[in-house]
Amino acid sequence: MGVFWDFENFADSPALIADTGVTVTYRDLSALSKETAAAISRCADWDAASEPLVMMVCRNTMGALSGYAVLADSGYPFLPVSADLAAGMRRDLMNAYRPGLLLLPEEMRGEYPAMGEVCAIRDYVLLKTNYMDRFPIHPRLGLLITTSGSTGSAKFVRQSRENLRFNAAALAKILQITSADRTITALPLQYTYGQSVLHANLRCGAAMVVTKNGVMDPEFWDLFEAENVTCFHGVPSTYEMLHHIGLFEDEFPSLRTLSQAGGKLSRELQEYYARYAAENGKHFVIMYGQSEATAAISWLPPEDALRKPGSVGRVVPGGSVRLIDGSGNTVEGPHARGELVYRGPNVAMGYARGGEDLAKDDEWNGEIRTGDLAETDEDGYLTITGRLKRFIKLAGHRVSLDEIDGMIMDELNIPSASVGTDDRLTVFVTGDREKEMVASFIPRVLSAARGSLRVLTVPEFPKNEGGKILYSVLQETAEKV
Repeated sequence: MGVFWDFENFADSPALIADTGVTVTYRDLSALSKETAAAISRCADWDAASEPLVMMVCRNTMGALSGYAVLADSGYPFLPVSADLAAGMRRDLMNAYRPGLLLLPEEMRGEYPAMGEVCAIRDYVLLKTNYMDRFPIHPRLGLLITTSGSTGSAKFVRQSRENLRFNAAALAKILQITSADRTITALPLQYTYGQSVLHANLRCGAAMVVTKNGVMDPEFWDLFEAENVTCFHGVPSTYEMLHHIGLFEDEFPSLRTLSQAGGKLSRELQEYYARYAAENGKHFVIMYGQSEATAAISWLPPEDALRKPGSVGRVVPGGSVRLIDGSGNTVEGPHARGELVYRGPNVAMGYARGGEDLAKDDEWNGEIRTGDLAETDEDGYLTITGRLKRFIKLAGHRVSLDEIDGMIMDELNIPSASVGTDDRLTVFVTGDREKEMVASFIPRVLSAARGSLRVLTVPEFPKNEGGKILYSVLQETAEKV
């Protein structure tokens, strides 16, 4: 058995199924692991106890998933980045972290002519970098996950191997994954939710159906049906798009489980998908988490999806939560409100802002303050009500930007994104008609906004790879107007 998975245990079961018809079994992954290890040993200038960092340029392809699976399982820590990241930003990250190996699509090989080729892994190639002064790495480090989507920031969350193993086990239990399941690649591999899905499926001997097509491509759904996919995972923006085109008016007989994480789904859409699942004999699971907690903090059981709209459910098995007030005191009882604090084996080791941080020990000791405001109901289920830092003061009144967006959605059914400072509230919408309605509505319900309100339009809200709105980008836009 490797660091994470037991490929031999599932032998001839399919691990990866390509949209080209090619299948890679778990036995194939085991053989590839040995071949890759042998190729690395022929050119390695490090000892077996100090595997270097692997930077991976991510796409949803057979080479990417195969390469990640065999190298991660051999103990190599990973730094995955989007293939859409600009070449200059990619070079900056490489210089900041000095990886020993680079795993990237074969067509990008020409960008690094001075690097030696270790081996090819299907449509990917593994290169040995030329960094001679690599940074020391903590022996428990498993994965560096970005905190900022595709912006190229050098800040990453340091997730340990233990974090990843615990999270995979928790996700497998929550989603009831078995070796009979098939999950399609609807999430980016460099995204913590996408990583979680891959780890959980490989742990259970399930199959990943691999395609570069996105959920808005007809070919994606043709493959979905042809390969009898049983599990679909998406972020709020995914479910919003699919609702817009009416996709889930179809039954999809093979589909067993839908899961949603990566942000808050509107109450309307939560009820829509929960009802679809209930009427068609499927499970709809809502999850809440953060990269700092290796993705999973709580989950809403399928049987509660219609009963508790807006809730993110109860804590994952093996974890615990509490709410604290502004002084750090624990707030208890039904309908308690405060900042959510999570404790569990999946709490990451801390942040890395450069290679100097790779050797750092665990700085968080199993507990994080999430920065999210939450309240509990009479059953102890959680509802996220906003972000701790998403507040401004207008005319001396404390105003929650998340509550403003919630009011606009509840009363006008208009998606909005509010930002601001203590002297001005700026609400972004995506159309002129919406602009007029919001500009008329806000002063009526929020007297403090009178004289301090601007409503601006943008073609679409900037979002990260997880579908979360990038409020920092909108704040920069507001400051330029």
